[in-house]
Amino acid sequence: MWCVCAPLVLLVFALVFIFCKKTLAIAQRCGISKKECIRAFRSGVIASIGPSVAAFIVMLGLMSAVGSPLAWMRLSVIGNANAELLHAGLGASAVGQELGSENYDVLGFASSVWGMSAMGLSWIIVVLFIPKATQLSDRLSRRDGRLLPLVSTSCMIGIMSYMTVDNITASWDKAAAVAAAALIMFLLSKTSEKMPWLREYHLGIAMIFGMIAGALTAKWV
Repeated sequence: MWCVCAPLVLLVFALVFIFCKKTLAIAQRCGISKKECIRAFRSGVIASIGPSVAAFIVMLGLMSAVGSPLAWMRLSVIGNANAELLHAGLGASAVGQELGSENYDVLGFASSVWGMSAMGLSWIIVVLFIPKATQLSDRLSRRDGRLLPLVSTSCMIGIMSYMTVDNITASWDKAAAVAAAALIMFLLSKTSEKMPWLREYHLGIAMIFGMIAGALTAKWV
């Protein structure tokens, strides 16, 4: 699996090198010095530490479910551990299995891989329809600027709610994990105004407390 997943990760590194080289060349034509570019790169690297740590915490759950090589490859390309974990679970449920459960076998793993890959292919459709989607977005924004964010947020809430309710009704340990994670997320949301830098870590922290609560409940109940 490491050998199969490595080429795509190396391709991502190659793209980073190409983009940096192109950026420096364009910056020189625009009169931006190399020193200023390095300063901007350094600022970007520092700013990316927080989101990267938060994504890494969530990635631990993906690694425990589908293995380190596949998690490493998927997050190198997509970078959204939450979505990948969701898609892997949907793939497993398509063949009647549950991600990380005792009955999760090779069939479930293969279905999870297809689920993550199929969701990634949807971006091709997005690219093809970006001009039309932009026109639709502009039209909706002119009519009511709150409509588009409301629709997209409602869709995400619906998906997450379906997955959450499905887990709550499965067992007591999963219900405890959901309750603990929801409580921690609520408490963390109260700190957003005073500590905005902590927002990137909210999901990771909530997941850790949820896993602890689920493990303790499974041990006691």
